[in-house]
Order: sequence, then C-alpha cells, then structure tokens
Amino acid sequence: MIRIKGRGAVYGEVWYDEQPPLQSGVDIIQYRQRAMPIAPDRDIPFLSLVTDLALEENAIMDKFGKDCRYKIRRAESRDGLRVEFISAPEGKLDAFADFFDGFAGQKSVAPCDRQWLAAACKAGQLTLSSVSHNGVSLVWHAHVLSGTTAGLQYSGSCFRNRDNDYRALVGRANRWLHWKDMLQFKQLGIERYDWGGLFDDESTPEHAGINNFKRDFGGGQERTYNCSVPVTTLGRVWLRLRDAWRGRDRTQPAALAAAR
Repeated sequence: MIRIKGRGAVYGEVWYDEQPPLQSGVDIIQYRQRAMPIAPDRDIPFLSLVTDLALEENAIMDKFGKDCRYKIRRAESRDGLRVEFISAPEGKLDAFADFFDGFAGQKSVAPCDRQWLAAACKAGQLTLSSVSHNGVSLVWHAHVLSGTTAGLQYSGSCFRNRDNDYRALVGRANRWLHWKDMLQFKQLGIERYDWGGLFDDESTPEHAGINNFKRDFGGGQERTYNCSVPVTTLGRVWLRLRDAWRGRDRTQPAALAAAR
C-alpha cells in the first residue's frame, strides 16, 4: 500500500487487484484501476490499454505497428542511445521530477506529484527509467508496480523548439524505452504493461495523437474503476467535504503522456 498524508486525512492507495492490509493505518483507501466496481455511487471508470507481457518476446513485438517496430530497431542499432532502469529510485527522484516538470512546463500540463513519487518509492512500488544520448537525457518514464502489473504513471520528453531530426530521435528513444521497460518488467515476472490511460474524447489532435501512439504498441483496451472508500470516521467526514468542494467530478481522468 502506498501511504500519503493529505491535507485532512491519510490516504492509502492499492492498485489493480491488490488487497489493503487489515490494519492499514489510513483514513481513506483509494482503489486504483480495479477490475470490478467497488461502490457504485463512488466508482469512476478509467479507460486504458494493456500489453500482455506473458507472451514470448517476438510475439509481443509482432503486435506493434510496422512503423513502431522500425523506429525501435533503428533506435537499438543506429542511434547510440543509453538506457537506465532504476528499480530502487530514491536517489533519482529529484532528477526525474526536475526533468518532468520542465517537460510539463513546455506542454502546459501539471507538474509531477513529488509527494506521491516519494510515497510510492518508500512502498517499493516505483520504478524509473531513462534514455540518454551523448550524456543528455531525452526521455524519462515512471511506473507503479503492483502484483503482476506495471502501470505507466509519467512519461516525459524534452524536444520542443528543436529541429526535426532531434525531435525524430526523441520520438524513437521514447518508443525504444517503452520496449526496454517491457523487457525488463518481463524479466521481473511482470505479466501486464498498463499504458496509464486513454482519452475517451479524441476530438483534439493532442488527445488523438497520444491515443494513437499507445495503440501502435498493440495493447488490448480495458475499462477499470477508481474509487475512494473511507475506513475511519475522519475519512468519512473528509470525503464528504472533499466531494462537495470538487463538485463530485466523475469524468474520465486525463490520460496525457503523464498518466497522473
């Protein structure tokens, strides 16, 4: 369980089909991407794609689009990239967060949640990975781990205001890093690679582009459920206050390249 001290209560996150401990020590349990609904009046549907890592390596890549396979192979053989997979990321949290926040500023999206990153790291449920070229970081990814699933939480790359060749290099590096992440997770016994969300609404080029990027890896579409459940009196009071303040927004969470 990932424990986070909020403004008015202590939250505990459980992902996928993870079960909370009997003595959780939290006020509110947040169920993330549960296969089945928890509480019909509180469930928020979440749409995503999942890649099956239980398949053989070649079978996984065979599901990728032709252009996607080409870019991964070119990145592997010709681009001179270096990958780093960090399974104990405490010492790299600031480097990741600074990089992602620079990306977020360019894209006008929210910065990363540093408190969540630290909590997930402390719980042993966070991995980071990066690709660099000539010592310069091009792409970072952050995943949450639970059971046999790795879920993409953040993906950031910096190539705005650069020439087309550089932008193409970063695009290939991003695809290659996803592939290297999959292979590393497969070695660790992970069987599912969750892409961290899809936009239900593809009416903007940005939304459609992100969805198409993820679909090019051939995953299967899944709809799961997020739900917050109070377990103490303080939790029940705080959820009522929070929901009133937020207006009980039940829309699909934004599924940007950063899933959080």
